[in-house]
Amino acid sequence: MKAHILIVEDQSALYERLRRALVKQNFTVDKYTKTFDEAILRIKENTPDIVLLDIDLQGIKDGIDLGKVLHSQYKIPFIYVTDLEDDFTFAKGLHTNHEQFIVKTKPRLNIEEVTRAIHTVLHKKQNNLFTTEKDALIGLVGYLDEVKEYGRGAVTKVPVPYKKIAFFTVTPYLNEDEELEDLRVNYLWFKTLDKEYYFLKSSLKELLKHIPPYFVRINESYIVNISPEILEGRINGSRISIMGQELRIKRTYAKAFEKRLVSLYHS
Repeated sequence: MKAHILIVEDQSALYERLRRALVKQNFTVDKYTKTFDEAILRIKENTPDIVLLDIDLQGIKDGIDLGKVLHSQYKIPFIYVTDLEDDFTFAKGLHTNHEQFIVKTKPRLNIEEVTRAIHTVLHKKQNNLFTTEKDALIGLVGYLDEVKEYGRGAVTKVPVPYKKIAFFTVTPYLNEDEELEDLRVNYLWFKTLDKEYYFLKSSLKELLKHIPPYFVRINESYIVNISPEILEGRINGSRISIMGQELRIKRTYAKAFEKRLVSLYHS
């Protein structure tokens, strides 16, 4: 899905220059927005992933006022893009928790600097979707494009506590017709103690960076939960039992598995 950008800028020519550059970078960009009130309206209509924010806006309220609201009320990351480079303005901006402060008149706005800043913020935002400080993740009942077709009152995303997840895998799954079906690219599925399964748009490699330490990868296809509530035991050293399912520990991952096991259990 394309990231959506809101540019709040009172100079229409500069807005258009930014808009064209960002569209070429495969972003979607909201329409020309030059005041605090217009920005709030745009946010309510189509919440952006990030805001490029000038400080000198039309109207009574300026970009600093909007920055405070973006952080405190909407939790939307934003980058100041302004020609106000004095120390007083910069100090005021620091209190709004902006992501970056870009001066657009040195000697002119560097579009590459802006796009790099956007990619940096979006990458950080993506990495923060899952953290070990959180107790659960959101599982999909189907692929993203499929759940969009569900009825208005249908549940399509389900919060699942990490403690209840037995494993994550990219192996084929049993579909509604009880037939094995290969996963789509960039998806995985996971199974819970209740024997329910859900989808997640992620790779095993990326997921491993963010989940709790009692999850460990054992081969190219599985990340398993080795907490006492899930792990049923080991079989001849190279295999483990999870919910009655026998899974092999690949030699490539054996050392990391043993290290994680020692960190969680006395032997």
